Amino acid sequence: MSNLKPFPATVFAPTSAEVTAKALVEAQVEMEQLITTLLLEPQMPSQAGWSRSGAVYLILSSRQALRERYGEEGFRLVDDALKQLQLAVSAHVDLNALLVYVDEAASLVSYGLQPVDATHPWKIKGLIESLDAFLKTRKQALRYILIVGGDAIIPFHRLPNPINDQDADVPSDNPYASQDANYFIPERAIGRLPDGQGEPVTVLLQLLEEAISAHRRKAATDKGAWTALLRHLRGDGEREDPRAGLGYSASIWRKASRQVLQTLGDRQPLRISPPLTYQEFKPVRYAPFSYFNLHGIEDGPNWYGQRDALFPATYELFPVALRPEDLRPEDYAGAIVFSEACYGANILGKNSDASLALKFLAARARAVIGSTKVSYGTVAPPLIGADLLARYFWKGLLAQLPIGEALKYAKVSLAREMQERQGYLDSEDQKTLLSFVLYGDPALPGLPDGNIELVSKALCPPLVYQRQARDQKSLLSESLVAAVKGRIEASLPYLAEARVQAVPVILSESEPEMSRAKSRGSRRPVARWAFTLEKDFPIEGDGAHRQVVTVTVDEHGAILKAVMSK
Repeated sequence: MSNLKPFPATVFAPTSAEVTAKALVEAQVEMEQLITTLLLEPQMPSQAGWSRSGAVYLILSSRQALRERYGEEGFRLVDDALKQLQLAVSAHVDLNALLVYVDEAASLVSYGLQPVDATHPWKIKGLIESLDAFLKTRKQALRYILIVGGDAIIPFHRLPNPINDQDADVPSDNPYASQDANYFIPERAIGRLPDGQGEPVTVLLQLLEEAISAHRRKAATDKGAWTALLRHLRGDGEREDPRAGLGYSASIWRKASRQVLQTLGDRQPLRISPPLTYQEFKPVRYAPFSYFNLHGIEDGPNWYGQRDALFPATYELFPVALRPEDLRPEDYAGAIVFSEACYGANILGKNSDASLALKFLAARARAVIGSTKVSYGTVAPPLIGADLLARYFWKGLLAQLPIGEALKYAKVSLAREMQERQGYLDSEDQKTLLSFVLYGDPALPGLPDGNIELVSKALCPPLVYQRQARDQKSLLSESLVAAVKGRIEASLPYLAEARVQAVPVILSESEPEMSRAKSRGSRRPVARWAFTLEKDFPIEGDGAHRQVVTVTVDEHGAILKAVMSK
């Protein structure tokens, strides 16, 4: 009989899930350190020339505005971070990164350009186009634009509001991404890393650090090392589903929301408000893709549900569904968030306690897509407006487009589909294209490695000019007004006694307006009318929510399209 003692059983026991997870985290940290070391070895690429041709990633900000907001020391920290971001992006196999301060001569002299007024968005756009023209002489072209800072650093364009609602204008980044006067359909992928009003420089630095880290991981993935390591450590059966999604919708929009969410797969959970409120809603799992189809208001921080007409009246009509203080990094770190809420991306004069978009970023979400003003969608399929944009966005991500490319793809695809359906872009289509913005790095991936057939900007559908059609109201019969109003109130009884406007649908083949002045060009009426119903609903503690419903009808009163504000 052998005198050898057996090894303790614990030596041969399977590694527990906790130990495996801990080992994976430690390995990831070590890999991050290794990647950082490897990627810091190359020299910073020069501003005037590169060793390879291809796409250009432009980092855009204002030196003076950053200094005024954060002081000299704060600016130095941001500037250092921007240079690290430039280096991390340039480590990709197919990107060259440029850092440009629009009001600093030193960062423009290599391109033969002069500084511009950083408070004037159209002058900044002109600078971007001049830079792009220079790059084309070097066989380069702008593909991505990352704006660093909020509206006080690099301002949004204030575009004319194409629809008769409460918004005076539409803050948008679309013109920066468009090469010509048609700013509805962008050619470039654009995103913004916004800072909140009155927040310390550390908030902006965190966003930059997240982007730097993500680009370093992406550069390593391009070389295969990071992906190979994770596959080896996790094993084929232990990987998380990268398409896992979470949906949270107002109950009145649950049918449209379910169709949007099904883009991510049939098993994605959809939660609705009511019956849920912020008190009951908690993510049941980590979801890389988070989709919210809730209400928002301009001067309040929260998002709201809306009771479906079929639900018991004991439920509140507009319950609070989500608040900034409810967000936790463990639920949203690295997530891509798409919100259809009105004012879901409104950050003007706000900080992370007053804006869910900024709070998601503070909770380390990779990107937030939302509307700066009122957005529109439908109660049930077929999808339109923000619902259709969301579906195409998720489709783009699943096809493994970078986040900014996915939003660009969604906007172009929405314009194409509505052109095919109705022959033009109406006011709600136009506002959807203008008001949705990306807060996050446009070049970062949603899913690794992929391909999709991109739609070009060859199409330029006729545009509806609703705001300038008021002179023809007298042509509308009172019986048609009464019939349409009655049909809407039958489906949405809470809109009884709503304010009603009706204007003819007038198409224009001219370019969109750059200001509130009327543009020139041929216009032609069609046998259609756009009805707008508005009603204000008080919300406890948060002012009022204005519900806007727009219905397009033919001359006989048949409803062709109906949209509702979010």
